[in-house]
Amino acid sequence: MKTNIAAFGKALIRALGIEYSCFRVFRVDLEALPVPVALPAGYRCANVSSHEVREAKEPTIRGEAWYGGEDALGFGVFCKSELVALQWVWFGEGYRRRRNFWPLNQNEAKSVDLVTAPEHRGLGLATYLKQFSARQLAAKGFVRVYSRIWWNNWPSIRVSEKAGWKAVAIVVELKTPLRSRPFRFLWRLRSQQLEKTG
Repeated sequence: MKTNIAAFGKALIRALGIEYSCFRVFRVDLEALPVPVALPAGYRCANVSSHEVREAKEPTIRGEAWYGGEDALGFGVFCKSELVALQWVWFGEGYRRRRNFWPLNQNEAKSVDLVTAPEHRGLGLATYLKQFSARQLAAKGFVRVYSRIWWNNWPSIRVSEKAGWKAVAIVVELKTPLRSRPFRFLWRLRSQQLEKTG
């Protein structure tokens, strides 16, 4: 019954020309990082460049090279010499110009992309990569990292939770034909003590 109501609601919203998005916002504070999970034998993590991503054998990885550039940092998991998992993190003016979904203070960053090659999924690589990138960002002077995840993308939500990230907000945006900017609704999750006011 709930599925039918949800489907009807989506159909009605689309019929009215309204587009919606609903994201959970996650955060990790870099001064108190959890003990990292173990990386499977034969895999290693490293910082990666846009060039390395463009040269990747795996099309799923290669297609994400456009995330590189100004104010972007790439992190990857390699199996031997092959890049099999990738995470991009944006910060600073580059982030504000390109996306600016969640307001960032100085020394904060946002994870904007995380992908694992299909044949390497289910091994915990994404969880380890999120923990590796957090440690690398802390070493560079960042204090906090955010990410947004589609509200019901359970695999990505589980990866973030296993990596020690906490859900801090839910953001819903409604785009209507009558208004150029979307209506935005933000609910901060009460279990979190946030300093951010955005």
